[in-house]
Amino acid sequence: MEMTLESAFSSQGALGHMAYFLLVLSMLMRRMIWLRILVIASAIAGIAYSVLILTDPVSTFWESMLITVNIGQLTLSWWLDRRTQFDTREDNLRQLHFATLAPNRLRRLLRLGEWITLDAGTRLTRAGALVDALCFLHDGSARVEVGGVSIGRCDVGSLIGEMTVASGEPAFADVVLDGPATVWRIDGAVLRDLAARDSEIGHALEAAFFRMIRKRLAENNLRIRAEADIS
Repeated sequence: MEMTLESAFSSQGALGHMAYFLLVLSMLMRRMIWLRILVIASAIAGIAYSVLILTDPVSTFWESMLITVNIGQLTLSWWLDRRTQFDTREDNLRQLHFATLAPNRLRRLLRLGEWITLDAGTRLTRAGALVDALCFLHDGSARVEVGGVSIGRCDVGSLIGEMTVASGEPAFADVVLDGPATVWRIDGAVLRDLAARDSEIGHALEAAFFRMIRKRLAENNLRIRAEADIS
């Protein structure tokens, strides 16, 4: 096809535009599975353009390689997800905070943390001190204190430290366990490094933190309203 302005905006050229549009769209995807699916669709459109319009065997070959590689990666991810199993504690964490994260990526996250049992009175965060770890409260409860005054609670299923661990900033309150509790704990520096290296895990963490912060704000608003009604 002759390289002219008319040909670029012709019906024949539309197929080529579609291939590149799908490729650009794939770069906007946060989930790897959708990125790869759109890349495959882009390559299919590219092959059609190369064969039907350009008759270009080189482009056809490399577009075919792009499809093969992405199908291979999708197949590998599917196989790893099928092999990944979670125990009761891990599945609870998954359902509450990481339901959309691919199982094999969640396993990668879990391996970098540890499950521990802590005693009553353990401080998970200390006001003014750097938050060195993110904790998931599998069982038990904790109170949130500022200057020894209780301002809130963390119940089963809560993430603790999510408001500051991502940024490495100091905690604004103490979080103290009411009784013995089982928590999943991951070092803050390790978490930040993983989120920077794996965008899918990073986006999943951001979403989980946002939901947790929104939940806390809603609970605080209800508490403030209840106190105002009493007074």
